[in-house]
Amino acid sequence: MSKYKLIALDLDGSLLQDNLEISPVNRHWIKRAEAAGIVVSFATGRGRSSSEQYWDVVKPTAPMVVVNGAEVWRNHEELLSRHFLPPNSIPRLHHLALKHNTWYWAHAPGRLVRKEGWDTNYDPNGDWLKFGMASEERAIIDHLRELIESWDEFEVTSSSPTNLEISKKGVSKASGLAEVAEVLGIGPSEVVVMGDSLNDLEMIKWAGFGVAMGNAEASIKAVADHVTGTNEEDGVAQVIQLILE
Repeated sequence: MSKYKLIALDLDGSLLQDNLEISPVNRHWIKRAEAAGIVVSFATGRGRSSSEQYWDVVKPTAPMVVVNGAEVWRNHEELLSRHFLPPNSIPRLHHLALKHNTWYWAHAPGRLVRKEGWDTNYDPNGDWLKFGMASEERAIIDHLRELIESWDEFEVTSSSPTNLEISKKGVSKASGLAEVAEVLGIGPSEVVVMGDSLNDLEMIKWAGFGVAMGNAEASIKAVADHVTGTNEEDGVAQVIQLILE
């Protein structure tokens, strides 16, 4: 029997192939892990609305960490927690995005509001989980990261070198998984995580077995316990196979 009780998978760039589908091989080995008594769940920057299409690959009792840990589900039906950005955060961040001519978006419970629909869909009185900015000009992203981090008010990470993802201070995939582990009655040493981007960094450092995908950023590989195949090479399946041996 495996010493691991929970496998938490990033979606984009990890479980998902470049065509945004889950391969039959990965599906097969997820079921093998569940049959061995291991809980398999997701830890993603996506919200529920954009990740739910993949939830059927795991058991409906599986917990889910979405929006980079800002929303945690005890199972597919029961919400465990939500961690909102402080009041008035969105107007400040939105002003920065406009000033620097970036693309931007924001997550609220159950919905995602993008730049193109901002004027009609943004609710200034609503509660918001995450704000994101993106630009192909790396200098702009680097400048915005440095600026926002200097405020020391938010958790700032990214899912690609060209974007920023901003959450409540202290909120990350790692903090979400810590909540899940407490519910399951397990410790970090019993958790396997897999990811490829900076928003996976904290959970890879936190988990007992932190895995970087073969296509992961160099900084992720540097802190990982193991580097597997790429998302196009069924790297997730390779790890499950390894821990079930």
